[in-house]
Amino acid sequence: MEFVEWKESYNVGVKEIDIQHRGLFDLVNKLTKTNDYDPEGRYFLLTFIEFIDYARLHFNTEERYMQEASYSRFEEHKQAHIDFLAIMKSYLEKLEKKQRNMENEILDYIKKWYSSHILGFDRDYIEVFRAKGFK
Repeated sequence: MEFVEWKESYNVGVKEIDIQHRGLFDLVNKLTKTNDYDPEGRYFLLTFIEFIDYARLHFNTEERYMQEASYSRFEEHKQAHIDFLAIMKSYLEKLEKKQRNMENEILDYIKKWYSSHILGFDRDYIEVFRAKGFK
């Protein structure tokens, strides 16, 4: 499976969020690499748990900035995060029950969601955050 490539154009202009976005991309690549070289899926599972934990941390950070900025689409954005984590939890439960051959499906979902979320939904708050002076 192909790695995802970080591009500077993905930055939103808030250092903490940009670092976390980059960290998420790095974890997706770690998942991809683990999937390619871990036929039994043990390391994939551990890395997937790490990814979910980091995504949760990132979502909390992003939501804190949104609340501080009185971002008008906060509830909608927060719900997207909740929905994503629910899907990740469902995948995790299946992996923990040793359901195999889910790794590619998980990676496809994550890659599509993150590219649309970071390149779409997250772009919406950039101007609001700039107006608040967040850097």
